Amino acid sequence: MKKLIGYFAVLTILTSCTSQKMMSIYHTEGVEITKDSSGVDILNKYSTLRPVTTLHSSLSLCIAQELDNSPVVLSSENYLGSQRWPYWNMPNQQAITVNGGDTIKLVEGNHVVANAVVDYQYHAKYFISYTLTATRNQHDIGYLFSNIKQAQQYTGSVVNDGFENVKTLERYHPNLVIEALNNEVSKIQECLLRQ
Repeated sequence: MKKLIGYFAVLTILTSCTSQKMMSIYHTEGVEITKDSSGVDILNKYSTLRPVTTLHSSLSLCIAQELDNSPVVLSSENYLGSQRWPYWNMPNQQAITVNGGDTIKLVEGNHVVANAVVDYQYHAKYFISYTLTATRNQHDIGYLFSNIKQAQQYTGSVVNDGFENVKTLERYHPNLVIEALNNEVSKIQECLLRQ
C-alpha cells in the first residue's frame, strides 16, 4: 500500500510539471495552428477583420505610427562557482540584441506589410515578433499576423534561446499572445478613426 501511495505521489509530481495544451486556443476564431519540424503544435497565423466606415488617416500612416519594431534586449545570467560559497557566485550576464529595423516593409494598393514587436507581462516580460499584412476592403480591414514568435526578456540562470515559435502549451501563453496582437489591431483602428 505504501508503494502504491508513493507511486501516485511521484506520478502526481511528474504530471504537474508538464504543461498541457491550451485547448481554448484551438477554438479561437482566426487562429491557424500547424506543426513545427519536431511535430509540436504552434501558432502559425492569426487573422481578424475589423469594420471601418470612415477613415481619418491612411492605413500605412497609422501602422507606422502605432507599431514598433525597435530592437529588444534578451538576457540571462551564468553563475560561476558553487552555491555553497556565495562569494564565488559572480553573475556573468549574457545579453543579445535582436530584431529591429523598419516597421513598414511594403505598401502596395490596399495592402500594407509590416514587421513589429510587442510585449506582454506574465510573471516575466515576453516579446512577440510578427509580420502583419493589413488589407483595406470596402467595409473592413483584414489583419493577418504571420511569422509569430516570442521570447522571454530575462531567463535568469537558464540560457535565453531568443525568439521561438509560440507553442500551444499553456506555459507558452498563446492566449496572451493573441490578446497582445488584438491590442495592436485596436491601436491601429483607433488611429484610423482619430480626427
